[in-house]
Amino acid sequence: MKPLSRKQPAGYISSVVVLTLGLTVLLLMLATYRSASRAQTVQAEVTLRGDYDTKEEAVIRAIVPLAANAAMKSMMNGSDANSSSRSPLSWQKIFRQAILSSNAEESVDSVTLQSVGLGAAIIGNPGDSTTWASSTFRAYDSYDSYAMPGIDKDFGTDFPPSLNIESATIKNLDRTYPIISSKKQYGALAAGRVGADTDDYPHFNLIPYPEIRFGYAEAGEMFVAKRNWWAFKMNLGDQQKTLTQVERRDREFILSIYEVPSQLAISAEAFAVIGAYEDGNPWQNANIEGGVFASRASIQSGISLERVSGRNGLEIDEDVTIGGNALVGDTSSTGLISSDFSGSAGTTPFTPGVREKYEVTHGDFMPVSLSSESGRAAFIPINRGEEFFDRFAGSDASQTISPTSWDDYTVGARQCAMSIDITDVASSTDPTPTELTFRYQKGGVTESLVLDLNQGAAAGLPSGFIRCCAEHETVEFPYPVDVAYGINGEYYYQYGVSGSVTFENDRFGDPAYGTLKEGYYRPSFAHEIAYLGTSQPCITLYPERFKELLANLGADGPEVNNSISINANYKENAFIKKPSIPCTDSDYGVILRECSDLSSFTRGFSVVTNLRLYIADDFNQVPITPPAGSGLEEPFYPPCSMFAPEKRYGAENDPYALKISGQLGSLAGGAVAADQSVHLLDMKAASSTAMEHDKVEVNLAPIRHPAALPPITMMNWLVVIEERRPEAYEGTAVSP
Repeated sequence: MKPLSRKQPAGYISSVVVLTLGLTVLLLMLATYRSASRAQTVQAEVTLRGDYDTKEEAVIRAIVPLAANAAMKSMMNGSDANSSSRSPLSWQKIFRQAILSSNAEESVDSVTLQSVGLGAAIIGNPGDSTTWASSTFRAYDSYDSYAMPGIDKDFGTDFPPSLNIESATIKNLDRTYPIISSKKQYGALAAGRVGADTDDYPHFNLIPYPEIRFGYAEAGEMFVAKRNWWAFKMNLGDQQKTLTQVERRDREFILSIYEVPSQLAISAEAFAVIGAYEDGNPWQNANIEGGVFASRASIQSGISLERVSGRNGLEIDEDVTIGGNALVGDTSSTGLISSDFSGSAGTTPFTPGVREKYEVTHGDFMPVSLSSESGRAAFIPINRGEEFFDRFAGSDASQTISPTSWDDYTVGARQCAMSIDITDVASSTDPTPTELTFRYQKGGVTESLVLDLNQGAAAGLPSGFIRCCAEHETVEFPYPVDVAYGINGEYYYQYGVSGSVTFENDRFGDPAYGTLKEGYYRPSFAHEIAYLGTSQPCITLYPERFKELLANLGADGPEVNNSISINANYKENAFIKKPSIPCTDSDYGVILRECSDLSSFTRGFSVVTNLRLYIADDFNQVPITPPAGSGLEEPFYPPCSMFAPEKRYGAENDPYALKISGQLGSLAGGAVAADQSVHLLDMKAASSTAMEHDKVEVNLAPIRHPAALPPITMMNWLVVIEERRPEAYEGTAVSP
């Protein structure tokens, strides 16, 4: 049989198969390469976005202390002296410094590369580049600055309520610098969005505590504060988007500086031992409501607290209950255990993971917290220590960016409406006061009255008389006063008169025939010089007399003149020495008498002195009607505060027992060693002997409304950055 001949070349079918398979493999390779390339691009973009997010988080955390420091320095003397002093405090420089300090321009710094022998390495991270504040940060809308201040405009419910400010200069400054000032107040823009009437409480109001882990107050609850805020946008990769081809939306943030007057049951800028006396015995008759704060605290066994917050450290002893959670001693370690806080031996509320477990279990933040636990938040006590008591410690600052100077803001004695200063003494060896200067407010102006304790306003007049008119003139005295009529050492007197008094011969007789005479009056002064024992000169203060005294002087009433500082003017008189702290028996003292009924001080009363303070009588025992709309319960007493380096209860005699209600605090400052700890319930009597523990009853509670805030308080700042998500508008965003 003849075989069939082939029409095509041998191997043709094999070539087609090979070619087909080859093309198929090539297409698969191309598809795989394309997929891998896309995956690499996606992964690179994801990595780059993550890199940007990490860097932005570091930048945000760096802004918190930088903004707070700039706000402080803007209030200090010389901050507005020249461009060199102003420039570092601007928002532009704050943001630029935050970028640098957070190392946001490079993944690995050159020092680290050198340390591992990679100094010549080339970093291929496209996210590493020089970043400028102008291309990274921006404000909102038509604002051409770096941050939009929350002032003088209603930004709607998407933003916190704005503060009112009248000065156009300050408005412009607040766009360039973080301005903190008493001139920024709550007004019509915040009406209905804060918890109390803005007409009655413009300086501090009721606002929600931010949702942060640092628990000075409970997250979301109303507390007394003022919120200064600035909004800005940030996009760290914006200027590199042409190179990276990565489009990122702007992240929006609100930076808030809350001005928080001390309002907790215990507020101690010191190392405070809470729960035990200095002799080691546990507290007796002590009822504490609400939270406590201390820069550093040692919480002793057996005490129960609702909330504890600290700044530099908390030591919690065994058998302590905090927020209803019982802590018990762990015999196998130095730690503490609790079924609610940890659930395992040897752990504490600060052990990693314990806080997170508590939050998941309870749906709330742990009632034990340190300000260092909140990366986007910082709590800063504004503490001048001993200078807080001393009106002469500060200075009249000039060239400040903020209209409120740092000394006026932080020295309590400089904030008082009234002052009594010892301005002259007998000699360099005799410290007996011979001259006092009394300052008070009258129609918004500070008036001064110099009282020569050796002689009166004119020759022959006793000390304390004040000239009021010439002959034939009539003066109205709303309260009883002593009056004198005459000239050149010849005077006739009438005592305890009130109403209209015409100074003429028909009423007094003629003490100096043929000479034009003058009228004088002597009010019932609210102070006098007295001696404690036989040698210690003291200023005795009578707060109940101020209403009458101020009326006789034609001054503003106790609702304005509601605070007083008492100091010795050692700066302007070389014979007057600066009072010692701790106080000594050779220093002057201040004695409080006639202080039981302070009902005339409807807005409260405060005393600040750098002298030892003796409380000789019952203090603030007459209730008044609570302010309308405050919701405060009766009995309500005028809110009062007393600041002194040392307090003694009693004067000539020691009291049998002592009962204290309100709040306790300390300005001891940097005391951190165990032998420098502060024991707030260790009270001393006039004789400097310790009060017996069972004779002291203490009932402490927080301030819950601005109506209960005394005229002078300690101040704190809470600095918080929140990302502007919808929940942030209602104050429910969580800052890590």
